[in-house]
Amino acid sequence: MKVKIWKVLGLLSIVIFMLSIAGSVHSASLTTTITTGVTPVGVVYDPVMHEIFVCNYVGGDIQVISDSTNQQVADITALTQYAGPPYNMAYDSGKGEIWVADATGAYAISDATNQVVANVTDTNGLDLAAFDPKTGEVFMSYNGVIAVISDTTNTIISSLTQSVTSIVDDSAKSEIFAAQNTGDQGSSSIYVISANTNAVTNTVPVSGTPDYLVYDSGKGEIFVGGSVFDSKQGTTNSIVQIISDSTNKVVATINLPTTVNLGAMAYNPNKGEIYMNDGASVAIISDKTNDVVGTVNTNGYASSSDGIAYDSGTSTVYAINNPGSTSGSMGSLAVVSDPSSGTSTPGPTSVASSSPSTSASPTSSAATSPSPTVPEFSNATLLLVGAALVIGTLCTVGLAARKSTRTRSFSK
Repeated sequence: MKVKIWKVLGLLSIVIFMLSIAGSVHSASLTTTITTGVTPVGVVYDPVMHEIFVCNYVGGDIQVISDSTNQQVADITALTQYAGPPYNMAYDSGKGEIWVADATGAYAISDATNQVVANVTDTNGLDLAAFDPKTGEVFMSYNGVIAVISDTTNTIISSLTQSVTSIVDDSAKSEIFAAQNTGDQGSSSIYVISANTNAVTNTVPVSGTPDYLVYDSGKGEIFVGGSVFDSKQGTTNSIVQIISDSTNKVVATINLPTTVNLGAMAYNPNKGEIYMNDGASVAIISDKTNDVVGTVNTNGYASSSDGIAYDSGTSTVYAINNPGSTSGSMGSLAVVSDPSSGTSTPGPTSVASSSPSTSASPTSSAATSPSPTVPEFSNATLLLVGAALVIGTLCTVGLAARKSTRTRSFSK
């Protein structure tokens, strides 16, 4: 009977080890790339029409792409008759409209007709965009002013004099989080703005220089991507600080590996993951372990750090590869498949808004061939593997000891 127990434990250890190996392989992989116009900057997902909108800053147009075929179904051009080149976008779930920020103001595009249905002039110019579904308000910012636009009247109803580099909506709290990057390591912060009163209600001190924001609806947290200078080492390191929207305090800090560069972020509510696009690759951060659990090479342009969006309908990530305006080259949109094994209901997808990058140094041309899925090991997985190896070793030692005892008994 004891021998059978040792055998069972040995088999169990093997099973645990194999499961841990299987669970450590991340499912995300590059499936294809889609050619865009010149200098793509913003991208947003429309869950009703199942379409992806991409704005090309230098090209001056907005492409509409079907998420079922990854083919362009419309190209919205001649936008300069309403305003200047498009910078960034936000999806208005209440009206089925895409709000576009540009140098002279903003305009709304109907996702049913792909026609401009509203135009708002703002002499400050706008390049950031976030939509709050509870109030039906669009928050846009540039040049030290945050403009609040009502999607009912299509007019600016309020403005705040805050200079920010990124904004994102917290739909659960109906709050806007906006990053203030002063360039000073010790004085940057995150503004918390009530969408009900359109006033700053809190200021959260953060380390370093924050540049990118995304809202995690599953945990009620804001992920803040930025950099911090290490005076002892004389190096600048990339970090992600996590703010709880309940306490408005930093509750965790992720020190990114040197292989992961900062970039715009998007959230996957099905798997509780954050995607970070640096132009050449998409890094994947788990909100359970606060670790980087995967990286997908998109064969793009390093440090372009432009838009990224998550498509909850197809479990697909769309990440912009921007060659920069100086080259005059067409950009591309990397399509990364990340099949979900979760059972949670998809929530609103938040896409980080940040100032557009108008120049980047190409490191490689966009590729159409898929990149391989690379095994990634989290701390929890490594512990599980270690435990399995320990159990397996104990089983082997135990069996060897029993055989040795039997051998000695027979020899007698």
